[in-house]
Amino acid sequence: MDDAVPGGEAALLTPAIARRHRANAPADAMARLEWVTQRLARALQRAVELVAADHGITVAEYHLLLANSDDVGRSNAEIARLIFVTPQSANRVLAELERRGLLERTDDPHHGRIRQTVLTPAGRELLDRCIGQIAEIEARVMRALDDEQQRVLLPALRRAADTLAGGYFGDAGEELRAEQYRRARHAAGTDPA
Repeated sequence: MDDAVPGGEAALLTPAIARRHRANAPADAMARLEWVTQRLARALQRAVELVAADHGITVAEYHLLLANSDDVGRSNAEIARLIFVTPQSANRVLAELERRGLLERTDDPHHGRIRQTVLTPAGRELLDRCIGQIAEIEARVMRALDDEQQRVLLPALRRAADTLAGGYFGDAGEELRAEQYRRARHAAGTDPA
């Protein structure tokens, strides 16, 4: 039970939280890729929220730093696609990180209106500290798997994600429909991204 909470502090869980962690999902839910990956994603998201907060950044800022970790010099639009937000949302986060000296944006020599983004040394240091903590959490997940499961998990998840890359459904028409739906919700103020 101690492994259920970082630092082995299971005794500090409130009874309501402990019950929530013991909940068993229906077999129909556990048989769905969407359900299982959403559970994993939500658990990791909560952990990343705390790590990011410990370092004075938001999850969006962490993801944006991570999307620039290879120092390729990506455009705002490329970054937005990588982190699944609108270019406007990415631009707001980029501007804040630039203001804080965590990344730099320079003009693209081949395209006058495009700006390329790279991490500053301070941004790299901050990202590395976050990655170190998140890697510890990910290691807990991997320790729960046998050798074969560990070997195939990340490549299998990457392959699954790549199948839908460029469109949430692998279908251009459905992707357009989903984008229109999200834009309508955003315009109505019912969807934050």
